[in-house]
Amino acid sequence: MAERNFGGELGRMFAEAPALADADLFALRVDERLSRGWTVRRLVIGGMGVAGGVIGGVQVLGGGLVERLGGAATDAGGQLTGKLADLVADNLMPQSFPLNAEVIWLAATVVAAVVAFAVTRVVREF
Repeated sequence: MAERNFGGELGRMFAEAPALADADLFALRVDERLSRGWTVRRLVIGGMGVAGGVIGGVQVLGGGLVERLGGAATDAGGQLTGKLADLVADNLMPQSFPLNAEVIWLAATVVAAVVAFAVTRVVREF
């Protein structure tokens, strides 16, 4: 009988969280951090996005892609289509790119992961 009483007492002790001296101060700090404005975070995220866009633009311009597209646009009609196809084939899909089953399976796995994340997000919203 003594063991049963000890077990009940122990369960009650762990069921009740002890009150800490700075609990109110801690709750106030957490509430303050949660209600703090997102202005700085938005500025940092936006600034990083702008920096990424500038870096990407510099890379595109530095790679000569615009000049190649401009040269292809001066040709007439059917030549334009042929030049653009060659440009895309040369720049986006080089001959050394191994397009095999591994690449296709990797792409399919990435698509499946994206769909899974989207489904979990939709389920969480509802």
